[in-house]
Amino acid sequence: MSKLRHADYTQHLVGKTIKRVQWSNYRDENWYSLSIVFEDNTLASFRFNLTIDEEAELSDFVGGNLSNERKLVPVPLVRKPIEPLEGE
Repeated sequence: MSKLRHADYTQHLVGKTIKRVQWSNYRDENWYSLSIVFEDNTLASFRFNLTIDEEAELSDFVGGNLSNERKLVPVPLVRKPIEPLEGE
C-alpha cells in the first residue's frame, strides 16, 4: 500500500476513454473502492480505508496558496423519494 500523500497516476491513464465509474463498499463498511472501467477493457481500481471527518472548509486560491478559509456548516438532509426518469 502506498504511503504517498500526493500521487499522480496520469502516466498510466492518459488517453484512455472512460466507459464506467463505480464507487462501492469493499469487504465491510470501512473499505471502499473506486473503479474506472475503460473502453479498451482495462480497469483502474483504487481501494480506500476511510475515516470521515465532519469538518468542511471553503477556501480561495490566491497566488497558488489557500486563503480566506471558512468553515462550512451543513444543513440537515431531508430524504425525499426518488422519482423515476422520463421514459422509465
